Amino acid sequence: MEQAICEGASYGTAYDDSDQYNSCNVNVPSLSEDDTQHVDKGKESGSVIEVVDNAMAVNHELPDHTGIPLDEIPYIGLRFVSLQRAQEFYANYAKKVGFVTRIRNTNFDKTRKDSKIPVNQSLHCSREGYRESRVKAATRVKRITTAGCKARMYVMLDRQKDNWMVSKLELKHTHPCSAKQAVHYTEYKELTMHAKCVIQNNDEAGIRPNKTYLALTNEVGGSSNLGYSEKDERNFITIDVDEVNQFKSALWVDTRCRASYEYYGDVVSFDTTYRRNKHGLPFASFVGVNHHGKSTLLRCTLMGNEEICCFEWVFKQWLRCMGSSPQAIITGQCKSMFGAIKNVLPDTHHRWCIWYIMKKIPHKLGGYARYKEIDDRMHGTVWNARSVKSFKKDWSAFIVEFNLERNRWLSGLFCFCALIFLFL
Repeated sequence: MEQAICEGASYGTAYDDSDQYNSCNVNVPSLSEDDTQHVDKGKESGSVIEVVDNAMAVNHELPDHTGIPLDEIPYIGLRFVSLQRAQEFYANYAKKVGFVTRIRNTNFDKTRKDSKIPVNQSLHCSREGYRESRVKAATRVKRITTAGCKARMYVMLDRQKDNWMVSKLELKHTHPCSAKQAVHYTEYKELTMHAKCVIQNNDEAGIRPNKTYLALTNEVGGSSNLGYSEKDERNFITIDVDEVNQFKSALWVDTRCRASYEYYGDVVSFDTTYRRNKHGLPFASFVGVNHHGKSTLLRCTLMGNEEICCFEWVFKQWLRCMGSSPQAIITGQCKSMFGAIKNVLPDTHHRWCIWYIMKKIPHKLGGYARYKEIDDRMHGTVWNARSVKSFKKDWSAFIVEFNLERNRWLSGLFCFCALIFLFL
């Protein structure tokens, strides 16, 4: 932690060394960019403000600073070498106290708009503000966590000293804070390297996840001492890197995906047509169909490329996670994917997706003079078939009627039996 310089006398901040800094009194106006100017508008307006303040003062609580070093507690005048260090400092303080922070707003230098240089920033408690829900509390799935909390820290750029200084501060919360419960916030959840090794070894040994979680809980003396929940422990995340530890591919499966695969994993669709992210990595998903005829997500993956080796890694990790291969898999017309499935999933029936095939009809057959008739007849042949035998008969008649025997695309479809996956 960099050297902290306190220049807070003019802000009315005092720390009492006799009570572990729990009785620090911060008399700072907690103003955000949404707060209006405090202008005297008469006795009536003043009385209203006074009533509101008294009502809120009942719920204001100063967090417990027991065990937190003095240099880790924010105060007015505290300085940082950069804005990032200020954010990290306040986030570390919030974790030890028991709340979550977020950036409320950032103001930039208006004289240098092109460079976007920040000049001040406000860091707030995540439970600030108020929100009303139209859903009744009895039927609401997610509870409202906002509590009108005013805890916040303002930092501003000191141009003369070229560092950042805490200019305004409010430490009191309108809700209780618990450092023990902070580890269960999503922002603070983290699996230690020891826990990762234990989970991986136990998974390879066939030990159920609930038994692994129970062992890890007993090891640290209770679930409250773990920085994650049993649900997090059941998540399966694996990352592939190259020789210089650069990212190649990643795969993610959670508990619900594993449970869904046990029921609906007989036929799986592997879709790689989603948009790429800003790093150019294609996103792919494994999707099944539940007993309601609805799609259910079974797994997600980010791939470094669409080569055979990358697809093989994805399918190998699938077998490692799920323990068994699907009876059938439906994919697009990708040669690399076809080779990877043949090598890794030899017992799985591989079929091409009818949607991809029918989407290519305008591109593959649009040059024919009788294209409209061909399109209508092909759709009727595919969607109206009731058996493999009837499909072959109608397909042969379709090819002969429009003299398409030399069309390589249609011949390839029929040779690989891509269109009859409906009759598995």
